Amino acid sequence: MPLYAYCTLSNDQNYTVRDGKVFIAGQANVMTKHMYTPRGRVTEITDEQYKQLKENHVFNLHCDNGYIAVEERKEDPEKVATNMEASDQSAPDTPESLEAEKLDIPKNNKKGK
Repeated sequence: MPLYAYCTLSNDQNYTVRDGKVFIAGQANVMTKHMYTPRGRVTEITDEQYKQLKENHVFNLHCDNGYIAVEERKEDPEKVATNMEASDQSAPDTPESLEAEKLDIPKNNKKGK
């Protein structure tokens, strides 16, 4: 039965496991070429891959810190991401993140701004 790994990390992950590597799609909070910024991504994995991933220290850290969640049902990754850590430190700055850190938001060149 397939499992689904939901990820809010900004980079794709290749975890080294006993049988090689397991790829988990990242790129959350990073704008795509279609001008879309996903809050989370989903990757289908097998039971055996998940069993081996649970032996990987870095994978466990990502899970413990709320960046990866593994579920039995496929859901909309945007919906699942609302219950996970929003972004990691490598995510691009946004006006919201700068405001939350009480930093100045750069002005753009549009009129009226």
